[in-house]
Amino acid sequence: MTLIVNAELNAQPQRFIIKPASFSSRINDEFSPVFYKGGIVFCSNQSDGSVVGYKDDQNRLFNIFYVTRKGTGWSYPKIFAKEIKSGFNDGPVTFNCNGDIMYYSRNNSIENHLRNISDNSNKLGIYSAELLNGKWTNIRPFRYNNPEYTFCTPALTPDGDRIYFASDMPGGSGGMDLYYCNRKNNDWDQPVNLGPVINTIKNESFPFACKYGKLYFASDGHKGFGGKDLFYTQEINGKWIVPVNLDSTINSASDDFGIVIDSTFENGYFSTNRRKTDDIFSFSSPSVVFSTCDTIKENNYCFTFYDEQHQANDTVPVVYQWDFGDGIIRTGAEVKHCFPGPGDYAVKLSITDKLTGNIISKQAIYKAELENQDQAYINSGNIGIVNELMPFEGVTADLKGLRITDYFWDFGDGFKQGGPNMNKTFNKDGEYIVRLGLIAKKDSMGIVPGKCFLKKIKVFDSYRELKLKREKTEEIAIVKRDSANTKLNTLQTSIYLMDDLYEKQKVKISEGLMELGKSSIRFDKFGIIPSSFPFLEKIAGILAANPDIRLDVVLYPIEDETGGNKMTLSQMAQELTFYFKTKEINKNAIHVKGLSLPMQIFKPPVPDNKTVDGSLELIFMKN
Repeated sequence: MTLIVNAELNAQPQRFIIKPASFSSRINDEFSPVFYKGGIVFCSNQSDGSVVGYKDDQNRLFNIFYVTRKGTGWSYPKIFAKEIKSGFNDGPVTFNCNGDIMYYSRNNSIENHLRNISDNSNKLGIYSAELLNGKWTNIRPFRYNNPEYTFCTPALTPDGDRIYFASDMPGGSGGMDLYYCNRKNNDWDQPVNLGPVINTIKNESFPFACKYGKLYFASDGHKGFGGKDLFYTQEINGKWIVPVNLDSTINSASDDFGIVIDSTFENGYFSTNRRKTDDIFSFSSPSVVFSTCDTIKENNYCFTFYDEQHQANDTVPVVYQWDFGDGIIRTGAEVKHCFPGPGDYAVKLSITDKLTGNIISKQAIYKAELENQDQAYINSGNIGIVNELMPFEGVTADLKGLRITDYFWDFGDGFKQGGPNMNKTFNKDGEYIVRLGLIAKKDSMGIVPGKCFLKKIKVFDSYRELKLKREKTEEIAIVKRDSANTKLNTLQTSIYLMDDLYEKQKVKISEGLMELGKSSIRFDKFGIIPSSFPFLEKIAGILAANPDIRLDVVLYPIEDETGGNKMTLSQMAQELTFYFKTKEINKNAIHVKGLSLPMQIFKPPVPDNKTVDGSLELIFMKN
């Protein structure tokens, strides 16, 4: 498996190309750039053109400046908004996605008294403002500001539902810690410390929140190249990954902080004092390319067991009993069994005289140690519908010895950085190859390990028109009421065998289902009625006997003209999901789309209080 990320795999640390931004001077300090309406907003202590200028500890105070594109360069910096200029320290700043709400740092006390300018007790707080009729107004303090402590460097997430910031409030790890607040009822919920994985006894600050949950920040407490270094982390399944130090081209022995990155994750700006003053540098990075991708391998937990050591006398009728250590017991000289997943299992065999019940052979114990394939896999359905959102999950739990730091997805349009969970809408039908590229933390040689896996999916115009290589084998009519005229829900069933199945598999599946004749799946208010079990047992048996096959179960609502049915489509999907979960089938072999495994509303949305009948499509395909 090969990963090409510039020359990184050859232990050459030059992943990024950097250069000073033309609007950043060698005389003044400029830092903390953010994108705003085609331009860049940043902090600087350069002259703002005021007649009177104050100094704070021998330095001019910081204001918020703005530059816009001018030809191939940038305009001359100007004050961003005079209406929010306090005459004290202003900035850094963060904006919502619409650019009409901002949060920024500012000294809490802004009365025009010289004693306040250099007063160490005049702490920084976070303030918000709203853009109305071209002016920033409604300036409000952050609800958790405290004049005894510093609150600064705010950063909004792209969706605006979370704000990160730095503070030295009590209860932290020491120095400045990173916190966040989630939006709740149009306000901010209680601050949450990011915890010891992120915060150290020193200082963490200058957060920047990207899409897909990636968080950049500066720290002088984590191991780095010296001074403040830039790191990134990501919250995955409620836990923050260990911070990853950025490339040595960006991080230096000086202070490096205040980063912003565009939506492609390939270009951005950061702040550094490697030239003795705080300056803003630009950086660019070539696209990541994965040279090869492996097809995801199926984990096999199904085996045939037979006893070679004990050959019973043919004249003595015996019973072979197998206890597989997972709650399942089978009898027979040769049995097939599928374990529920990886683990260590003690398989016990006992042989008894069928007539007397006496033990002919002492119990034998066989140890089965099962592991998942050393790989990541893409958790998703195998079938999608044009113009409908399709979820994908990159599952990395089975990758051994690698700490994944970056996710790259290719849905047929090249690799783009993303997160562990992605949604994709396909606008054309056909077969697609979805690729998941992963980058792990550098090893001791400075090499970035990379892995890539792929999965094939098929996208159709609609489930009712599976026009690409399918074989329709059975259609079963709707039954509205049983002979007792009791109101039932009945699913009209259609079965499809995809062409990626082997011909022998198609024949066996068709023959097995046809043995039952016309069947339907029916429900009353208590669940699936018993007369439907033989049909479902046959489906479960097909999947258990063919570990390389998966089944997509698709439910559709049909308006109930008579009213009064007892179950909703959602409830029927839950009943089917529960039924298949009780069988000895790998859960990844079943997707119930109505409620799928894991439970997820797929299509179409039906209010829970609406009673409907429905149709059911069973689609067999390669796993």
